[in-house]
Amino acid sequence: MRLTVQAEFKLFGVVKRQGGWHVAHCPPLDLTTQGRTMGEAKKNLVEASELFIVSCLERGTFDHALKELGFVPLKAQPFNVANAFPIAIPVPFGFEKSLPCRV
Repeated sequence: MRLTVQAEFKLFGVVKRQGGWHVAHCPPLDLTTQGRTMGEAKKNLVEASELFIVSCLERGTFDHALKELGFVPLKAQPFNVANAFPIAIPVPFGFEKSLPCRV
């Protein structure tokens, strides 16, 4: 039997133009990427954030990474950063287990 659970992390990113590039940064995860367009930079930031979270989960270092980044449990609060845009990072979890066969 395979069970899939979907979690979603709600973070934010900011984009600024540097030369011919749009540079996107996710302050909560301290990740930065770029793209030739603003849309491409945002898309790349979502992908980089997803890969970071999945990698941490696979290696069992997610809680340590969040602590290193300064995360602490809080009630939901809106972010107040100039030019910020919301990003949702979907992360699928899978679980496989054989169930006893009833005869």
